[in-house]
Amino acid sequence: MSQRKSLYAYFFSCLFILSLAVLYPSWNRTGGGATLSWDVMGYYTYLPAGLIYDDFTELKFRDDIQKKYHPTGLDHAGYISENGNQVMKYPMGMAVAYLPWFSLAHLTAKASSYPADGFSVPYQFFIFFGCLIYAFIGLWYFRKILIRYFDDGTVAITLLLMAIGTNYLNYTAFDMAMPHSFLFTLYTILIWKTIQWYESPSWKNSIAIGVCIGWAALARPTEIVAILIPILWGINNWESVKERFQVWKKHFGKILITGCIIGAIGMLQLIYWKMVAGKFLEYSYQDQGFSWNGIHLKNCFFSYRKGWLLYTPLMTFSVIGLFFLWLKNKTNAFPEKIFLAVFLFFLINTYIIFSWDIWWYGGGFGQRAMIPSYALLGFSLAAFLEYVGKNTFTKSIFGIAIAACVGLNIFQTWQAHSPNAGFETENMTKAYYWKIFGKTKTNPEWRIFLDTDEEFLGTPRDLKSIYKNDFESETDSTFFDYKNTTSGTHAVYLNQAQQFSPLFSTPLSASADVDWVQATADFYCKSKEWNFWQMSQFTISLENGDQPIKHKMIRVQRLLTEKNWRRISIVIKVPKGVPFDNVKVKFWNAGGNKELWIDQLEIATFKE
Repeated sequence: MSQRKSLYAYFFSCLFILSLAVLYPSWNRTGGGATLSWDVMGYYTYLPAGLIYDDFTELKFRDDIQKKYHPTGLDHAGYISENGNQVMKYPMGMAVAYLPWFSLAHLTAKASSYPADGFSVPYQFFIFFGCLIYAFIGLWYFRKILIRYFDDGTVAITLLLMAIGTNYLNYTAFDMAMPHSFLFTLYTILIWKTIQWYESPSWKNSIAIGVCIGWAALARPTEIVAILIPILWGINNWESVKERFQVWKKHFGKILITGCIIGAIGMLQLIYWKMVAGKFLEYSYQDQGFSWNGIHLKNCFFSYRKGWLLYTPLMTFSVIGLFFLWLKNKTNAFPEKIFLAVFLFFLINTYIIFSWDIWWYGGGFGQRAMIPSYALLGFSLAAFLEYVGKNTFTKSIFGIAIAACVGLNIFQTWQAHSPNAGFETENMTKAYYWKIFGKTKTNPEWRIFLDTDEEFLGTPRDLKSIYKNDFESETDSTFFDYKNTTSGTHAVYLNQAQQFSPLFSTPLSASADVDWVQATADFYCKSKEWNFWQMSQFTISLENGDQPIKHKMIRVQRLLTEKNWRRISIVIKVPKGVPFDNVKVKFWNAGGNKELWIDQLEIATFKE
């Protein structure tokens, strides 16, 4: 059987990913855009700590590296344990994956003028290209396993769609050093070795299966779920279960060596914890954990913040394709029955991923934790494509939809990395999403829609001021500083010690003939707060007595520049038929330690 189409698809996918990576070379960037930044720094720090500085317990080298390169994430790589030592938050599996490229980088640095300090350009460069190579290996095995079950054309399209039409693209071409594309590679190799093992059980394949599962779990502990793949592969009914136990009984020694390898790899982490934290088991994620009641499921699938199927809509066809995979599984078209393995793994793995309390998994594009499972969901995507491809009409309709998904994925991946596109990778809202949708350049003013969803675009009618305060007569929670006020000598002042302003209130009846209420004030900061969770909040609320009826909030530092006064407004649409009798405005520093001055507060009403 010709496999030319899938080979072309493979090489095109690799070339496409490589081209984007070269156009956006994170190895020569600094800060959050560098290859070694954010979470990657947490996975990576094992290597310089152990192999260059011989300092696993204090990480003293971090201060010098921070001053020299200003990396993002190095200061969060570890935490102080009960015994006073610094413990790495993230497990060491990715450090093992980086090790060959780290070694090449270290030799290069020693042979050149670059510092052999673990963080100079050669280390960034080799980790960058090493992780690209891992991605190309993963796509090769992805093709190998699909071609066993589907025709060459279907495999070619499936491979292309998975490579450039899902957020897998982001984690190979841009954030390639994150663990997810490497885990995809481990999964594809695991599936291939599982297929080979059941065809001809061997010690070699038993070892390979153990390495893949153990290594995946060493990179992300929840990936121990990968053990379901060799357990469930080929299981279809009760008879196949009994046959499976007979095979395992016959080859018990090989099963045992697989288990021993998984355990031995896991012991590497336990030994590290014992050496540094003083005990074999240490929960390094500290206050982060799981909620097993399914509370996050809806958000994880569909929310604007990080909904999997919203930001990777192509995978909707893979989920639908589970039905067509089941239909195909009922025939004798497959060498072995695989539906149950794919379906149960999808259910169990997705439940585990979406039970994590930090269900949005930080920054990055889309639900990155789902990427390893694409190695299995590729089967259901291929089954969907095969089925709709049988009819010219369905092929045309779904072809357009799939092309739209691919185009959206490529465009939004670019948006997520363009400094002017304004894409928010961690705290997107519905209002802001649609404000920047399809835009190549965004207005910084739109960032208020990361906090509020209400906007008035017309010309206010019957604008009426109902409250003004220049704070000249205020004595509580104010700060005397003539140079930093827009009028007079007083302004509301917030800092680390003074977190809350007074509550400013004025009467307003629900019976008043108004459509909107607007609060406006002048703001000033000497040093801007960049952490969004500590940005000062400007809140307006409609209340009935002290009972809140409706409120809106914006984080003012989204709109501020340092050492410049800025007049900022927030609006709230008046709900009809709901009683309220006053408007309240307040300011909160949100736990931040930066200074903020507020002056010239005014509350006004107007009609559409």
